Amino acid sequence: MSPLSLILTIGLLLVTVIVSALVSALETALLCLKEHHVASLCATQPDTAGLMRAIARQPRRSLQQVLLLGSVLNLTLAVVALWLAREFPPWLPDRPYLSAALFFALLVVATELVPTLIALAAPAGVFRITVGPFIRLSPLLERLSASLDRVTSHLADRFTPVWLKPRPELTDDEIETLVEMRRDQGVLARGESEIIQEIIRLGNKTAKDCMTPRVDTLMLSDRLDPEAAMERLREAPDWHWFVPVYQGSPDLVIGVLDVKRWLFQPGSDFRSHFEPPVFIPETMSALEVFRDYLGSPRSLAVILDEYGGVEGVLTHADIIEEILADAAPAPDQEDEIEMLAPGCLRADGDARLDEIADALDVDLDYEGLDTIGGLVFNHAGLVPPPGTVVEIGPLRVKVRRSQRQRITAVEVERIAPADAAEPSDEDER
Repeated sequence: MSPLSLILTIGLLLVTVIVSALVSALETALLCLKEHHVASLCATQPDTAGLMRAIARQPRRSLQQVLLLGSVLNLTLAVVALWLAREFPPWLPDRPYLSAALFFALLVVATELVPTLIALAAPAGVFRITVGPFIRLSPLLERLSASLDRVTSHLADRFTPVWLKPRPELTDDEIETLVEMRRDQGVLARGESEIIQEIIRLGNKTAKDCMTPRVDTLMLSDRLDPEAAMERLREAPDWHWFVPVYQGSPDLVIGVLDVKRWLFQPGSDFRSHFEPPVFIPETMSALEVFRDYLGSPRSLAVILDEYGGVEGVLTHADIIEEILADAAPAPDQEDEIEMLAPGCLRADGDARLDEIADALDVDLDYEGLDTIGGLVFNHAGLVPPPGTVVEIGPLRVKVRRSQRQRITAVEVERIAPADAAEPSDEDER
């Protein structure tokens, strides 16, 4: 072997060992990374915050790419190591196989054991160091991983026995049909079947559909003194154990006050009993929010709109109420929509436009507006006083109750068919 070939081979071995060790550390870090690790990394590295959150929220896909890269590196390392073991004399002249075993054991320790232990001890630090090169290679690895997925899926489908193949998943409509059949057969009570169906429908709802709007949310300013903050809590219609706290504007939530912990330490400043807020986009699936963030009653998520403003809050109780509202309504609970006569109904201000459209058989497709109160406010440009009547498209809406910041009850009457809601240009001419 020429000196140049020897130098190049040893250099390739060292580079492969270093890269393989980094990949092994990243693999372990991905498995150990928690939500608070990601939050800390995003705060220290805002430039790559979006990529870090994307990788952390899809660990399976990222881990698949890391495993693919690691397999390629391990194969390269094995080939180079075998070639060096053949070209160089053994460390123990009389025991070549033992020498080769020791050489490979050293490589395993350097590329697998040591990086794994370091990543277990400090997953956030390892992820911060190794994620940069991985992000640059991710597009290529994703294409390779997708191709490999297709090949392995085809082979598995071809050679797996029929009795071992997974059964196709049932759709939501099929599950609801089965639930109704079980109810008709007497296996499920009516209330039980309705609860199951509400849970299924929850998967089609977003966080915004289930949240408590900001105008109905108790929020505290961080500038309040403890006495004023306690007075705000006492004045609220309902007692709250977790209260968002904002700085300057309600759109800038800086923490969530644990009221119970504050009460256990009388005389202390409420600002010392904050918990970090959990921010959720309004378009996130309500079922996903419940599974990932609100599994415990002691939890509260702050819902953000597309511009980063606070839309409202979502709690464990909100999700449970959404499930039980129709299946087990409270005795004193008023219907959000009440039909008064054909083509006429009474509704709360936060009743959804799509539900009113279904009840009156009209088309109410207004982009960016979800509730009847919001539609009236947007049309009038202000919160109209009770008794105000406005005509919007095919509807005549009478405001029955309103507060300083919102419309709380309306009476809606259909005055025209849906196709007359928006006249065409030719009709206007």
